Amino acid sequence: MRRGFTLIESALVTIIVGTGVVAVMQLLAAGSMASRQSQGLTTAVHLANQIHELSLGLAFADPTSPADWGPHAGETLANYDDVTDLDGQTFTPPIDARRHTLTNLADWSQSITVESVDPNRITLTVPKGSTRAQRITVNVLHNGQIVFTENWLTFDTNP
Repeated sequence: MRRGFTLIESALVTIIVGTGVVAVMQLLAAGSMASRQSQGLTTAVHLANQIHELSLGLAFADPTSPADWGPHAGETLANYDDVTDLDGQTFTPPIDARRHTLTNLADWSQSITVESVDPNRITLTVPKGSTRAQRITVNVLHNGQIVFTENWLTFDTNP
């Protein structure tokens, strides 16, 4: 009776172990990619929430000229005083709720749209400044690709 492995038995063991190693490597690669994607989504949600928080501290419409839309001549990010000033703005690198630039996220950006909507049908966009309801949309981009979009509504509570 012979002891030990034959060449065929050794080849079969190598194939079985090799298949197992390849499967484990694919699993690790998939886990790493999922982790990277979730990290990017977490960053994007955070950046959208920064604009949301910033908008909560702004008036619904310009305090001195409520019919005007967008920033006035000479207005900059530092002195935006109403939500409509954010319409059409893109911040690259992005900003935080205190209006500070996040230089460590230079390949990210926040693109903002402010639209008037019908307060009875909030999916219906109407001419700018014609209602007391607005929808703010923030698209967060990484290297020019949209990663996350957030929408919320604001209402003018002044009579």
